[in-house]
Amino acid sequence: MTGAQILLDEHVGRVFERLLRERGYDVEQAKDQFGEHTSDAELVEWCDESETVLVTNNAKDFEPLHHEYDHAGMLLYYDQQLPDTDPEGLARTVDEVFTQYGPTGIENQLVDLGEWYEWLHE
Repeated sequence: MTGAQILLDEHVGRVFERLLRERGYDVEQAKDQFGEHTSDAELVEWCDESETVLVTNNAKDFEPLHHEYDHAGMLLYYDQQLPDTDPEGLARTVDEVFTQYGPTGIENQLVDLGEWYEWLHE
């Protein structure tokens, strides 16, 4: 796969993390990297500096930050259950996003994984 670096926000599960890693992504959990309750702005700044794409389900906090900060890219999903109900399908969706955009093509982009997921599973 792309070898892209991904940071998973606090509430993104371990099964999804494992599936992304198996696909060749360099994946870290925010809670492992920074501990619990790191500010969202700090995560975005770190992701920009380290060229790491952020995956989150926290739309209300990260959508505004997308406009306020430069970043390596944000992959956002609204269905809180998706990584648990279909982690394989969501991982394939991430693959497709990186296939379409390339490893750096999502810089400063907010990508709705839910839309991509629905498109791929029609």
